Amino acid sequence: MTATAPRAGTTGDGESGWKATTTAENADYQELVGWLTAKVAGQLNVAPDTIDIDTPLADYGIDSAASLTLCADLEFEKGIPVETTIVWDYATIDAIAAYLVTERVLP
Repeated sequence: MTATAPRAGTTGDGESGWKATTTAENADYQELVGWLTAKVAGQLNVAPDTIDIDTPLADYGIDSAASLTLCADLEFEKGIPVETTIVWDYATIDAIAAYLVTERVLP
């Protein structure tokens, strides 16, 4: 399964609907948030603790090239194949991690 679009009834942009299905106690969610945060911070050459998981990645300057790298890393390092549009379909780290966990895209 690959990520393609937000689920019906959700916005995909990190709004509160995601929090209802994904909690801080979910280990897969937390692990993905940490991994995604580290990857984005690495691309931006900043400390991971400066990345807000609810800020759209485009606001950090993540462009299509960086998005493709993130998608490739997800598949290579995590074994999670995703559509190359995931960063645009799910604008925040929170939304991406929530989607991957709630839609059971994880291997």
